[in-house]
Amino acid sequence: MEPRLGGLLRDATNQMNLELNAFARPYGMTGMQMSVIDYLSRRGTAVTFQVDVEHEFHIQRSTASLLIKRMVERELLTRVVAASDSRKRELQLTTKGRELIPIITTHLRQQDAKMVAQLSPEAAAGFRRALQQISQW
Repeated sequence: MEPRLGGLLRDATNQMNLELNAFARPYGMTGMQMSVIDYLSRRGTAVTFQVDVEHEFHIQRSTASLLIKRMVERELLTRVVAASDSRKRELQLTTKGRELIPIITTHLRQQDAKMVAQLSPEAAAGFRRALQQISQW
């Protein structure tokens, strides 16, 4: 019996998350916290709010709020009153969070390379396009 594509995608995602969490654990973080640091670092100087994290990771407000709260407690990021609207809080990486960027970036690049290691460059590009199309569903 041939496995369903959804099941294969779920299994691959679970495996990736297990590996990411295992890598993050010695740093006192979760894989999701590492992903947020990566996301904020890739945004550069762009102003980022909690709602941006919610949209990027497709998570509910309560989940994002708890995630951010724990990252603030671990001194990985801060919430700063936004210049544009005093009711909003801008998310900014702390020095501790910024120091983790090269470690996280290197690991995520290695993880990406491992995913396509057995594929030809053409197949790897096709795989990337397929995932992008699936994520736009």
